[in-house]
Amino acid sequence: MRQSEESMLEMSGSWRNPQDFAGDKQKNSSGKRIKENHDSETSCNEPGIRQVSVCCPTVKHDQRKQNTPSSHIPAARNKQREQHSHKIRWQKDLKFLQAFRPEYLNNCPEAAERTDILYEPEVSYLPSVNTLPPDLQMKECLLLTVSLSSPGVVAGRTQRKTKTKDSALIKSHVYNALIAWFMSLTDPKTCGRKGNKLDAPFWVAGLQQFYKEDGLALYICAMSHEDCRTGCRNSRMKKVESDESLFYRRVCKFFAQTPLKTVAFWVPQLNHLLEEQAYPTLVHLPSSYLDCFISVNPNQEAVEKVFSMIPSFYWQTLETEDQKCQSTEATISQECHTETALVLIGRALFLNPLAMHHALELMWRSSLDVCGIRFLYPPQELLTNFAVSKSVMHEGEHSHQPVLIMAFRGPHANSVWQEITGPSDPQLARRTDPGSISALYGHSQDQPLLYSPRLASLVHLGLCLWFGGRIAKKSLSTIQDSGDKGVRCSHVLTSSPASLCATVKADIFLLVSPVVGPRCYSYILSACAKTGFSLLGLQRAQISRKQAQSLGLTAVQVAAFCQAPTVFLAGEQVDLSSHCLVLLMRRESAVRHCSRLPIGLMNELAAQGLIGSIRSRFTDVLGPHVCFHTVPYSKNYHNVLGGLMWTVPECSHMVLSKHTYPSCPDAEQVVILTLTGQNIVEKEMDFLQKVLSGDTAGQEGFELLALKWEPQLSQQQAQELSPFEIGEKEWQSSVQSLTSTPALVLGLRRVRAFVTLRRLLPQNYPGNLHVLMSPTPETAFRQTCLFFSEAELVPDHTSRPSLKFLPPHHTDTPGLRSQLLYSYMREGPESLLTLALFKPGAWSHRFGKILTVIKQNGYTLVGLRVLLLDSSMANALTHPPEQQDPIEELELKYLISGPSLALGLLRVNAIKRLLELMGPEDPVEARTIDQTLWRAQYGSDRLHNGIYGSPSYRKAVEDIKLVFPEGVCCNETLVMRHEQISCMHSDPEARLDREQLHTFRTADKDKFSSGFSQGPLVCSALCQTTCLLIPSNLLRQNQPPLYSELLQRLLRTGCHLVAGRLCTPDEKQRQHMCESLRSSAGEALLCEGPCLIIALQADNAITCFDIILESICRERPDFKRVTMKLLYPKSESGAVKLLCYLFISLYIDSHP
Repeated sequence: MRQSEESMLEMSGSWRNPQDFAGDKQKNSSGKRIKENHDSETSCNEPGIRQVSVCCPTVKHDQRKQNTPSSHIPAARNKQREQHSHKIRWQKDLKFLQAFRPEYLNNCPEAAERTDILYEPEVSYLPSVNTLPPDLQMKECLLLTVSLSSPGVVAGRTQRKTKTKDSALIKSHVYNALIAWFMSLTDPKTCGRKGNKLDAPFWVAGLQQFYKEDGLALYICAMSHEDCRTGCRNSRMKKVESDESLFYRRVCKFFAQTPLKTVAFWVPQLNHLLEEQAYPTLVHLPSSYLDCFISVNPNQEAVEKVFSMIPSFYWQTLETEDQKCQSTEATISQECHTETALVLIGRALFLNPLAMHHALELMWRSSLDVCGIRFLYPPQELLTNFAVSKSVMHEGEHSHQPVLIMAFRGPHANSVWQEITGPSDPQLARRTDPGSISALYGHSQDQPLLYSPRLASLVHLGLCLWFGGRIAKKSLSTIQDSGDKGVRCSHVLTSSPASLCATVKADIFLLVSPVVGPRCYSYILSACAKTGFSLLGLQRAQISRKQAQSLGLTAVQVAAFCQAPTVFLAGEQVDLSSHCLVLLMRRESAVRHCSRLPIGLMNELAAQGLIGSIRSRFTDVLGPHVCFHTVPYSKNYHNVLGGLMWTVPECSHMVLSKHTYPSCPDAEQVVILTLTGQNIVEKEMDFLQKVLSGDTAGQEGFELLALKWEPQLSQQQAQELSPFEIGEKEWQSSVQSLTSTPALVLGLRRVRAFVTLRRLLPQNYPGNLHVLMSPTPETAFRQTCLFFSEAELVPDHTSRPSLKFLPPHHTDTPGLRSQLLYSYMREGPESLLTLALFKPGAWSHRFGKILTVIKQNGYTLVGLRVLLLDSSMANALTHPPEQQDPIEELELKYLISGPSLALGLLRVNAIKRLLELMGPEDPVEARTIDQTLWRAQYGSDRLHNGIYGSPSYRKAVEDIKLVFPEGVCCNETLVMRHEQISCMHSDPEARLDREQLHTFRTADKDKFSSGFSQGPLVCSALCQTTCLLIPSNLLRQNQPPLYSELLQRLLRTGCHLVAGRLCTPDEKQRQHMCESLRSSAGEALLCEGPCLIIALQADNAITCFDIILESICRERPDFKRVTMKLLYPKSESGAVKLLCYLFISLYIDSHP
């Protein structure tokens, strides 16, 4: 019955003689003349079938009849009629094949992608290609079978207890080694010679990979060396049955006593070639013997049956035990980039086991699966007709030269294979691609090693020719109407062995340890996409030791995956987050490819220069297993790793709020970046890398706080993300577009986040809506609440250059906890304190200008002192113990040489902003960068650079406590309370017991003058010292600060500032000051709050102070409103009394 069914199809066997093939060519010109006729086309509109342009196989006409005018018209009509009949036949045959396609290929979602029916009118009607040599003597032959669990993975025993993914890795190496070894035995002239390392007792006459009812396997026809030496079929040498069993026993003994490592002698040399990567994937073969993988069948009928099988027209999708996530969110929304590539390999390559194994390993390393392999003996005419170079075959004495045809699947398989093989010219390849197959094993351009069609149409044509079924003269379309015969025919079609196989898709979890920083995530996502993994979901999770044990982590891995890394930032030890990144991904042969995924990811990070940053997080030996871990998907693992993968918080009340949220560009800002579209992981990762790492060298990148994958946005999410407002014409279309695509939502943070990210956006933003950002702090807060819970916002302190300028993140003290990001976005950042110390000689003539610049840059003055530094204080300020400067002694002498101006400043991001305003320590360098930098204006050289600023938050706290031990003049903040920095509520230097001392020695006056001046003052008989009080309402004045400009004008008139401080007098002190001033308005002006008190020295500074102010107001009338609020003594006695009360070191007789 089986034979009758097969004869019904009239499919040609693989045992045809070349003469039979030539006879068919005479009757049917679809071979040599196959591309001459382009007038006929067949439209294949069935699902999954590519439209093809084919040639009609026509019968040759007598040339004399064609040249006869009387016969030209009938011949043309007959030709058209024949073409039309062929077109109808092809369409019916295609519909028939489509109708009897296995049901799982049409309806089941498990079917592999892009597995079209292997039907092409140009080749599906040709005779089958020989699978064994045409003149082979079939007397002593064995059928060797290598069972496969999936394409490229053997199913044999490895004699080693390994994990699933490690076992798949080893069995992939075994498969590649066996293929290379078998192919090296295909030349009977070289096999079996003494001294040959491949001293196998057989040679290989045929090899092909088929899927039958008993599974996927690699079949090899092994021939005896003696049988090869007998010559042709007509040999009369007699062979008895005992001799055949002897050959069988010899082969079985060889397999039982020979380890795979012995026959694969080239592996050490291959590993040397594979070591060019930072983390190479070396070939490790088990110590197993060959009989662990190869079974032997001595039945000659089994050999004939296997190598006479006609392939099916359909791909076979193999099912595995691997699981898939059944959640509705776990859907692949990315475009499919899986391709099937085809290669014809000539003798020069497949007889070289090192070259063949190297090519297979490079394919596997590039995430390609061998989905079909056949060792055939095609006639030279067939290869020529399909544009295969004769030089690939190295045409010899026989017309049927062997060729190895391989088909393989994977992401962008054709372009990846071209990178593996390199240019066809070996000399060019050695210059451009020195590691390619052509460069390593090619000899000349005239003798290429292989042929690979690049066009998709040619690849499909080749798959149908070498791996597809055959239809004989009787069309399938004439069978489908014949009742039971059609049913039996369909059984033959669906039960035929498949020569091309793919696997169902499965899911895996990839765990990225905390050792790998978030700045590497974009490279990891991109690398996974390149290897064919489709992203289904992601989240960041902390893994406990108990969970790590269930996931199969080793002790070394537990130290990396379950503990928070520790790094040194700005000289301080900082504990980072212990969150792992968990990726749920899907692809064909997922478990096989996840075995080398960690190594591939490490090589990607090494190529990007990121290994150094990873090493700083892990003190032990760094390897792929420390950074990455993969596990097959299961429900238990899903509960442990991905339970909240697609969960979004319930926060409608937050989203609907429309409050104004404070945001300072100079402080860290949180912004939401959303990437949408079908190919996010492939197309937008370059942009994300630029965002996280900085678009230029030295540019600060963004800190990644959170990320979430949404397979499909809801209506509310799309409305919130849309860059358009309700009422705009693009509003509705943008919402519809956003709800139809997946989205990768990222929470980012950095200083000047909105300005910087807007600069990085495409010029046509919002363009096609593939890249979106929250435009304002309000929208950033709403979008954050919409996608992330507060627990999902995990800081990355290594990506925060301003971390040293901020309070410690690990603060956990009652009354001061680390500021949560939600509250940070609602309330804004806290103001911080810093110290600016203007050095001797840099400030006395610019005092007013300095106060103006301070106010203009957003600082609040909370402390001011004019002081003489002693050696200990100067050393504590400018020379921390960890720094050793060769000019330390010179700088100390300079700092104690005269009075300095110390300013306590308060603002958001106070420390970093002050350092930016000052510029480099060398004023010469500062002037080359920007003339407006403070050191460029106030300094002359590196020693006399004019100003000192606290270099870090910790140093700023120490400096404030050192210079202002009594406290500062502002309201207490949480940071100040934690750092124990006091707030002034009274003036500690004001003393009533000094008022009785009104006169002092001239020596004291000279000492004072030389101490608080830049050199001795000329103390004439007219020299007087007065006191000027600037009340709080003037200090709090908004821009412009007129009081500071007035002070600068006073200094220009000849006044010298000899003392000064900022204080907060209490009620009794304010009352006493008013009494000393004898001013009725003073009590109203000296309201509660800070007060700036300065001592000015000049000729007639007391008696003529009103005149000096009037002269200034004549030039600037707007100063009048300032002078009306100034408080100063009107008489000399009042000045002396007030000075003695306020300044502890001023015992000055204001009389000459």
